[in-house]
Amino acid sequence: MGKIARLFFAVLFLCCAVVMPAPAEIVLPPDVMEAAKEGINGVYSLDFQTAQKNIEEVFAKYPDHPFAHFGNAMIAWSRYEYEFETSDEQQRKVFEQILDESIDGIKRWLKQNPDDPNGYMGIGALYGLRAMFNMRNRNWVTAYFTGRKAISNLEKSLKLDPTYYDAYFGLGIYEYFAGTLPSVIKVLAKIVAIKGDPARGVAFLNRSREKALFTGDSSKLILIQVQNTRGSKFYAPEKSLEYIRELHKKFPNNPLMRYVEIICLYETGDLEGVSAKAQEFLGLIGSNSFYKDIYIPRAYTALGTAEMAKGNFEKARTLFEEGAEKIKTQAPSRWGVWNALRLGQVYDVLGNREKAQEQYKYVLSFKDKWGFDDLAKKGLKTAYTVPADGVGPLPPL
Repeated sequence: MGKIARLFFAVLFLCCAVVMPAPAEIVLPPDVMEAAKEGINGVYSLDFQTAQKNIEEVFAKYPDHPFAHFGNAMIAWSRYEYEFETSDEQQRKVFEQILDESIDGIKRWLKQNPDDPNGYMGIGALYGLRAMFNMRNRNWVTAYFTGRKAISNLEKSLKLDPTYYDAYFGLGIYEYFAGTLPSVIKVLAKIVAIKGDPARGVAFLNRSREKALFTGDSSKLILIQVQNTRGSKFYAPEKSLEYIRELHKKFPNNPLMRYVEIICLYETGDLEGVSAKAQEFLGLIGSNSFYKDIYIPRAYTALGTAEMAKGNFEKARTLFEEGAEKIKTQAPSRWGVWNALRLGQVYDVLGNREKAQEQYKYVLSFKDKWGFDDLAKKGLKTAYTVPADGVGPLPPL
């Protein structure tokens, strides 16, 4: 499972908690329900100030309601993931603390409201997030057992309300990714049996996409990831492009919706479209509060990788070098370090082995929290050459 898949899995697993009140649940007043919805939409738009304001309104009237705790954890995760590009240790600690507090808060709610399917959905989503965070840190066994807690709670929410279609989002994710994680399965094979059915997972995700009240958008994002996975029988980048354009229209202020469209264009083979959209993306950085400087490496990843795919390695070198110059005063980020690795590959193709090795050593100078070490070590040992099937996907592996 690639890093981008893990990121989508983690942040979007969290989205499955927000649903309309089910029959057994305490019915929230319309103003509180609206605040919860606005809070979640604020996160989708990366408008964290609006999101936090609305979530605080829910907390004020229902201190331990799953909506409030879910929203608070989602804000903390999304800030760490996207505002800080998983590169700020202080924000990571903030997220972990809020995640723990949110799980404890929903547990308190369930003690008072044991038949509330939203409570089980919320805590299931948060356990799913914790599981994927453990997976990112290669704590495979802990990730597995935490993930089982997530699935157990999601299944309980469906038992309480069989029409609770939002639950199929989390269950679909589990079935698909558990069935396509051979490296994790090998690690855990001696301890537990992990089984998953990718086709069943995709069917569940499509059920959520079509019928769920709130997880339809999240399901589209996961399906985009699935449909952009090369070599998969579900590979359908044209459909991914359709989905992301729908989401971008719905959340126009979110720069990452625009960026995922660039990724989808790359998968459809529209390299000129990638270059044009990436230039547009770069031009928007700094134009408003949503397009931050930390997204500069993303723009140059798209621009440089498109030129690599076209075979224009001199132009790719110029672009990656320009990107490196523009971010030299920034703290190292996942996308910035990925660009450094790509620049090393370009230097190798152009025959500048010394500079290529400098780039690989730079990548290896960081703790391997982004999973690039194997590629960098391989580059140090053997000069990169373009594989027969091309330069590979645009995002970090």
